[in-house]
Amino acid sequence: MAESRLSEEQQKKIALELFLEAWDKSCEAGVEADLLCEVMIYLSITDLVADRGEETAASLFENLPDRIRDGEFSLDDDDDV
Repeated sequence: MAESRLSEEQQKKIALELFLEAWDKSCEAGVEADLLCEVMIYLSITDLVADRGEETAASLFENLPDRIRDGEFSLDDDDDV
């Protein structure tokens, strides 16, 4: 795959916009948000494992519970992704 000319922040912004659009369309089509969450997590993990391998992917999640409890994934109104 060719390297992107976009900065990492630009790529994140575009990806977030596209995923949110797909999320909205899925909800409008009748898919429940909880199920979407599970599917997105599953797809993300399977892609990560395919790209980086099981050990590397597993190591990325070792501290996930602590990161969640520390509020890393709690969005405030003024947070930018």
